[in-house]
Amino acid sequence: MPSDDNGKGAVLPRNGKGEKKEKKKHGKSIGWIIGVVVLILISLTFVLPTTIFSSGNSSSIEFGRYNGEKIELAYGNYFYNQLSSIMSSGNVSNQNVMQAYQQAYYTTVLETALSQMGKQVGISVTDRMVDNAIVESGFFNDENGNYSSDLYREASAMTKSMLRMQFEETIPAQMVMNDITSVKTSAGETEFVSAFNDNVRAFEYITVDYNAYPDADALAYAEANGAPFTAMDLSVITLPSEDTANSLLENINNGERTFEDAAAADSSDRWRTENGAMGQMLYYEIQDMLVDPTGADTIFAAAEGDIIGPVQGWTGYMLFRADSAAAAPDYSDSAVLSKIKSYISTNDPDTMNTYLSAKADEVYAAASEDFAAAAESNGLEITDVGPASANPASSQFIIGPEYSDSKALLASAASMDQDYYTELFTAADNTVLAPQASGSSFVIARPVAPEGNNELLSSYMDTFYSSYMPEITAQDLQAGIMNSDLFVDNFLEVFFDRILGPSLSQQ
Repeated sequence: MPSDDNGKGAVLPRNGKGEKKEKKKHGKSIGWIIGVVVLILISLTFVLPTTIFSSGNSSSIEFGRYNGEKIELAYGNYFYNQLSSIMSSGNVSNQNVMQAYQQAYYTTVLETALSQMGKQVGISVTDRMVDNAIVESGFFNDENGNYSSDLYREASAMTKSMLRMQFEETIPAQMVMNDITSVKTSAGETEFVSAFNDNVRAFEYITVDYNAYPDADALAYAEANGAPFTAMDLSVITLPSEDTANSLLENINNGERTFEDAAAADSSDRWRTENGAMGQMLYYEIQDMLVDPTGADTIFAAAEGDIIGPVQGWTGYMLFRADSAAAAPDYSDSAVLSKIKSYISTNDPDTMNTYLSAKADEVYAAASEDFAAAAESNGLEITDVGPASANPASSQFIIGPEYSDSKALLASAASMDQDYYTELFTAADNTVLAPQASGSSFVIARPVAPEGNNELLSSYMDTFYSSYMPEITAQDLQAGIMNSDLFVDNFLEVFFDRILGPSLSQQ
């Protein structure tokens, strides 16, 4: 394994001469840290700067340096191939092209640093290693997923040459990463981490939320503020792009397809199983689905049978069909009243918070005498949480209440108030704690002794820690590289000057 134990070892990145240095951290997932195997050049789906991406042009753009080595974008180099691969995925648009460049850039920084470590420890690449890498890359696999020597022979000399060159460059970096992330954890280290989960508790809590708000008050609010609660029967189709939505709309209007069949076959939303039928929807519910909430005005102004759209929603482009005209809802319907209460709790919480706070105090007084009876007499549910250990700092190695709180209300309340968190884990079993706000709700909780013991919890953490250690090591290595004094990062200014600037001037 590369180390800095002697003069021949790889020098791991450090932050200067002992002093702390404030630098921006660049957090990336393990998938692209380890993914240094390069795909060969493929056709681009985004227009790249022609002054660089031309086989007849040797110009380059320098985005930064690592340990004196340029991190530059030039035709055919590692940075270029990474960017080409990302661009060819089809997921890059004008809105996220900077992220594509940035991902390719940071991957190149990591590959550069790891390659330098490989050179420092004298890693050499043999022809056999390159041959094996080409076979394992899958680049010359047949339709059955097996390596095909015929496909390799049929490839051009340029393709094979560039592949060999790329693997010769990246194999040392891959070897260093594999070496570093294969470090085994000691039994003592695992036991130390598992001990964090020894103080195990369980909890029960009663929730006082918008459902406890009186029906009469909700009705009075709706009658005074009717617009958000206008009702309409709707059907919907959600599609990935505006062009796809327009094409489908044309097919429906031409009679080539029915709305129902298209919804069942092509839609990506949860109503596809109902052939697109959403049932009765309130105005504010449709607003919440749209990027531009004013689009709900057009939908609710439509006549029965009209198809509206495409309208951009948060999950895609949506075609709506009006299955009825807009009208006031049936306020005697319990489902409608529940939606009204939900709206008030989110959009006008002050209106009901005074009532809910007083109601929570009332339930708390009763729960202090009989916890279960207090919930039952008020028609409220008891939620069980546990077993869990104290984890106020949200450590990934401690299984806190957030992992077993199905509604997440107690965990949320605790995370917002350190004193309340401490009280949860220090109060005697069955002590009913005073109501605590959790968003627009209130929780009345009590700690209880967990059933059984914490052996299962500790056993899980033993396994989890050992299996997760390679990723932790890789993340630490990445953080060290990105925050090292050896790294000169000029990405943003260079991108806006050399990439975005020329692109804008060409428009």
